[in-house]
Amino acid sequence: MTVKRPIAVVDTGSNSVRLLVVRRLTTGAFEVLDEEKFDARLGQGQDSGNLTPAGIERGLRALRVVTQVAQSYQPSALIAVGTEALRRAPNRDQFLEAVFRETGVEVRVLTAAEEAQASFLGTVNSTSLSDGHIVDVGGGSLEFMRVERRHLVSAQSVPLGAIYATERFLHSDPPTGKEVRALRKAVRQQLTVQGRLPVLVGVGGAARSLARLHRSKSRYPLRRLHGMVIQRREFHRIAAMLVAMTAEQRRKISSINTARADIIHAAAIAIDEVMDLAGAGAIEVSGQGLREGLAWMELRPGQPVLPDVRAASIEGLARANGVDAPGAADVVAAAARLFDATRALHSLGNDDREILLAAARLKGAGMHIDYYNRDRHAEYLVHSGALHGFTHREVVLLAALLRWAPDGVPDLSPYRAVLAPEDGRCATVLAALLGVAQAAHRRTPTPLRSFAPVLRDDGLQILLRGDGALDAEVLALERQQKRLEIALGVTVQVHLLPA
Repeated sequence: MTVKRPIAVVDTGSNSVRLLVVRRLTTGAFEVLDEEKFDARLGQGQDSGNLTPAGIERGLRALRVVTQVAQSYQPSALIAVGTEALRRAPNRDQFLEAVFRETGVEVRVLTAAEEAQASFLGTVNSTSLSDGHIVDVGGGSLEFMRVERRHLVSAQSVPLGAIYATERFLHSDPPTGKEVRALRKAVRQQLTVQGRLPVLVGVGGAARSLARLHRSKSRYPLRRLHGMVIQRREFHRIAAMLVAMTAEQRRKISSINTARADIIHAAAIAIDEVMDLAGAGAIEVSGQGLREGLAWMELRPGQPVLPDVRAASIEGLARANGVDAPGAADVVAAAARLFDATRALHSLGNDDREILLAAARLKGAGMHIDYYNRDRHAEYLVHSGALHGFTHREVVLLAALLRWAPDGVPDLSPYRAVLAPEDGRCATVLAALLGVAQAAHRRTPTPLRSFAPVLRDDGLQILLRGDGALDAEVLALERQQKRLEIALGVTVQVHLLPA
């Protein structure tokens, strides 16, 4: 199979210049090959509208760096865009001509509508968002988008990004109450919310920085930021804490990038006010936005919105980690039959069934790292991989199934903060079902012609029919038999049927 050349995306923002290099894995997934970030502060001091000489020089240096990295990959496409700082700068042509002269790259300045569309695509293709709002606080602009049935129905862009908001409103260090109220008032006056929706997704570097702060302060059990949910009360507390600090005090917080410490409080205030306007009880953090959206436009020009984020993400993770797709498909079918045949015993729902089948699709995900510790590696890959559309609770359960499917009882104690009380039993049952489904397909390709679990008055019978001897499969099932009996509270018997 021909390996497709990567694509590179350069985002020239008001605060930072960012590079993303990706390569297609499947029609619905890509893998990140490289990233680079340069805190250029292109929009700093742009009170008159013009880019300052210092901002231009910082921007030029940043673009020299990121284009050199991007071009080293010989990408099939290099997409370079600019946002609010360049939109509002009367002298932007001077900067763009200098960029082209020094790098050979043409930077296209996005309209506010184009920026919103790209941010929307990056968000909706990496989350389960169907109906709700998206807020993206950059250095120059605040984007507020309304999503209905996975379509962008409206977008607003106002010059209340972290740099501009700080320079216009927060003159004191720390800011006074009057200054903070003025910024909050500006957010309310410049944004319009037509009908509240409870879901709010936060996109961009500011949202991720605030999520890192929440993670460190709350001793959050997962390292991943994407999909993290911060409750309204907690976010308000974080915003109030940052506002009460000086810039120097914020710089000493290890989870905050020192280059963002002098403006992060402005972003927190703006998002906090948006949460109130939108009627959101919490904010979900997305690790993907503008750059990823531009990548999707290039990778899927006809249909950039993914029809099923979760399925596409699992397929991409499987492809990236060498999963044998036909072998995994057999396990998926067996796991589905087992779950359905034993519903009366475990009383689990369709959401739990979906987690089970997602885990089955990742059979063998850790083998290319180390065969002897493959299950632990599979658990790690789920926790740290590009898994989208799943809540953090679901990520923990999915990882636990892969770790504990071969044997044992899942240990979920490190993750209690994101789990429900009944999740221990749920994981135990699902891991046992997955262990049996994998055992029945001990060999690849499998000699099984049929796998039929049947629940009867005297217990659960697993009926096997194959081409040739099934001694290996029967032995593997015998090793799983006891744990399945304990998990379901029923006698389990394995029967061979004539070929």
